[in-house]
Amino acid sequence: MSSKNNQKEKQEYPFTFRVLPETLQSPFKELFPSYPEGLVQSQPGNFVYHPLYSPNADEFYNFPIRKDDVWIRTFPRSGTTWTSELTWLIMNDCNFEEANKVPLTIRSPNLDTCYATNLQSMASQGFSSTVPTLEKIGDLPSPRVLKSHLAAYLLPPDLLDTCKVIYVARNPKDTLVSFYYFHHMVKFFQFTGTLEQFAEYFIQNKLMWTPYFDTVLDAWANRNHPNMLFLFFEDMKKDIRKEIRKMCSFLNKRLTDEQIERLVEHVKVDNFAKNKSVNLTMEIESGLINEGHSFVRKGKTGDWKNHFSTELNRRIDEWIETNLAGSDLKFVTELADQD
Repeated sequence: MSSKNNQKEKQEYPFTFRVLPETLQSPFKELFPSYPEGLVQSQPGNFVYHPLYSPNADEFYNFPIRKDDVWIRTFPRSGTTWTSELTWLIMNDCNFEEANKVPLTIRSPNLDTCYATNLQSMASQGFSSTVPTLEKIGDLPSPRVLKSHLAAYLLPPDLLDTCKVIYVARNPKDTLVSFYYFHHMVKFFQFTGTLEQFAEYFIQNKLMWTPYFDTVLDAWANRNHPNMLFLFFEDMKKDIRKEIRKMCSFLNKRLTDEQIERLVEHVKVDNFAKNKSVNLTMEIESGLINEGHSFVRKGKTGDWKNHFSTELNRRIDEWIETNLAGSDLKFVTELADQD
């Protein structure tokens, strides 16, 4: 089903973007040399993103959606790949043969890749077939499993009332650590600084896809909407079978116990890290990802304890407490047992 057959009257785009002055100044411009024009921030909302996005932001806002779409929404490094692989397999009757053959970036594309970096440059390096442009995503057959890290207000306004949405939240401490490694892994970020420097930009909302808490709290506020399934990364680590069954119920799909066990085995971290379909093997082999890094990392809850100093942990705790004031959202930051 082509997006051309699902057009609605285009809505006026209600946001503007301005360049964040700090991202044009030292030390930011030395720590992030891949942003010579800085980063931009939405008004209102304060969502931070790449400057290539802002002139095209209305395309995302007016992206044609379908009633049978399933959307995976997360802050980056919160279980996006894990959840979208599970969702695609559940929606496609556990077609492992197709899943192992076709890259996840094609089966379940991420809208954020559009204008998150220079797509023309990526295409010139041989990625024209895997770069998920909005036009390509619009032409995918139904049912589509799509994902995005954009704030909800930057996506189609009727998304939640039209499509099923799975939001996955990961505790901010482990998210920060994984996000830090992500910025060292992907070459177009070119981050050269320390974890402490990165954490400062993270909590001050000076990185792409921040603020962290705004998107999480928005999804939490909508957790009882019939089209919303709110999952915690830590619950998936603690009892993946229970969460798979929850996803099946939400998606109105029935799997056998044998299929669920195959899913569990398929997405174990060790197996996932070796899976060329989900681990960006082509991107790694072509040099878009720095040598020695893996897209699928440890996936552990509590790994932040191996990275935070006592002082950094204190500051992060204060930041979390401030942002969760008045909310009943609570995070698990350590697990005694996890898959």
